[in-house]
Amino acid sequence: MTPMTEANPGNPLSTRLWIGISVIVFGLLAALDNLGFVHEGFFLKLWPVVLVVIGFTRIGRNEPEKGLSGYVFLLAGIFLLVNNFARHSLMETIWPLFIVALGIVIVTKALRKNRGVPPDLAAQDSFLSGTAIFGGTKRRPSTQEFKGGEMTAIFGGFELDLRNVALEGNQVRVDVFILFGGGEIRVPHGWGVTMKATSIAGAFEDKTLHLPAPDGLSEPGVRPNLVITGLALFGGLSVTN
Repeated sequence: MTPMTEANPGNPLSTRLWIGISVIVFGLLAALDNLGFVHEGFFLKLWPVVLVVIGFTRIGRNEPEKGLSGYVFLLAGIFLLVNNFARHSLMETIWPLFIVALGIVIVTKALRKNRGVPPDLAAQDSFLSGTAIFGGTKRRPSTQEFKGGEMTAIFGGFELDLRNVALEGNQVRVDVFILFGGGEIRVPHGWGVTMKATSIAGAFEDKTLHLPAPDGLSEPGVRPNLVITGLALFGGLSVTN
């Protein structure tokens, strides 16, 4: 019996799969166009989707040189789609997005300066740093000398699982910044949680179960404690077990 070959886990969305999906979508859109469910010319305006598909295909190959060209195809396809369907010119439609991008750059630089994390600490594996912008990030460290971290979510969200870490001391701080997004932090049973963060049109919630600390950690001053600092604007953070 011929053994089964193992699939390539690094490229689950192959080129042939993307082509097949594109053919199906174009076929459905063509049928809707012929049946009158979409206005005349709608189908022809979708041709930049081909560039988007090519871009996704190249990005998914995990090859640096093709990945860069993939982003070029992807952005070109998106811009042309916006141009085809926008009521105004392309620049009139997308110029507010450049302002948003500028604001994100300013915010991230300000956070880096205000947090003031020493470069030697930021470079250590025991210090966690995560950023989610228009997307999400999940982190699950397992260090036995966790020294804190900083998490940022802008139009996105993050999940931080600390149930497999041990603190270097009895207390550690995680600074968060959330803007139009959300976050979740999970801590081991027996940890204390101290909220020192500010929320504006948002919320910080401690949903942990207040159970006795594990053996050897119940003495005063020994119980592990997580301190949450930072700011949430139009978003929120929850801490759970």
